[in-house]
Amino acid sequence: MKQHALDGRHMRGSELEDHRNPALDGLRAISICLVLATHLLPLGPKALHLNSTAGPMGMSLFFVLSGYLILSTLRSAPIPEFIVKRLARILPLAYLYILLVFILGGLSKQALPYHLGFVVNYRPDQMTPVTEHLWSLCVEVHFYVFVMLLAVGGRKAFVLVWPCCLAITAIRVMEGAYIDVPTHLRVDEILAGACIATLPMRRFRAFAAPLVIWVLAVGAWFGTSHPDSGWVQYLRPYAAAFLLAATLAQPPNRLTAVLSGRALRYIAAVSYALYVFHPLAAHGWWNDANVWQRYLLKRPLGFALTLAAAHISTFYWEAIWIQAAKRWGRSRRTGALQSVGRLENVAGE
Repeated sequence: MKQHALDGRHMRGSELEDHRNPALDGLRAISICLVLATHLLPLGPKALHLNSTAGPMGMSLFFVLSGYLILSTLRSAPIPEFIVKRLARILPLAYLYILLVFILGGLSKQALPYHLGFVVNYRPDQMTPVTEHLWSLCVEVHFYVFVMLLAVGGRKAFVLVWPCCLAITAIRVMEGAYIDVPTHLRVDEILAGACIATLPMRRFRAFAAPLVIWVLAVGAWFGTSHPDSGWVQYLRPYAAAFLLAATLAQPPNRLTAVLSGRALRYIAAVSYALYVFHPLAAHGWWNDANVWQRYLLKRPLGFALTLAAAHISTFYWEAIWIQAAKRWGRSRRTGALQSVGRLENVAGE
């Protein structure tokens, strides 16, 4: 999902540098490409179980990025502004998509409240083939609520993401949940990213072999996402977080140049809309054909239409709400400054 940098006046230099690290756009683009590939393409050979591996890889990376960027933002932003901007970022497209599916007859009146209330990840019986993916938005919204409660206690309370992350993993171990969609069995992937946001990443940039460490992180990320890796899958949140930290620790090099490239930055910009819309190109008529027709004709056409819809949504529909939230935030800060000025004038008199 596309993140917006905060006013630099509210951030220390190192925080601003990490928060706006352009290489993270590359990771976000990679995450959405993996998710789209696992849902829309046959990744072979089948013996390697690549479809079953790419999905967990993409979602774990998406989640750790979200946790990192959300906590980095909330460390500097007033809680009301954070809430308004997050709602403006998530709700307009999510509700538009849910409404579209409902109108087309793909969602019952009984299932609608669970989708609108972002609790459908606890009611899989209410999911449909084109809304199953919305479980991830439920997990993310639940994380927003949790992290805002922490913010009430001040910045020092954010250190609690560490024990909370470990506690969720412990619950997964007790439940035998290598991978699942209920929040209490999945949110450690977001919490792991939030943990990275509490670290002074500048101190980790003195690694003697940062590229080697990054490659090792990719290997760990792949290994902990493979369905045949057994109990190692419990470590997937930490492997994805390791990859995030290894990326943040990179000095300027070819890797960061590739991750910051224009193409990946564009994919990252439209990634949220791509994620929301892509199931529409994988079901019904789009999936009703033989293998050659499906993957040589319908899938390329589906990709093209999904990308077009994502572009329009990102830069027109979503932009309206995001800009409105920004204007509200600026107006709120201006009003606060004016109030302080009036109080100072009264005190001076």
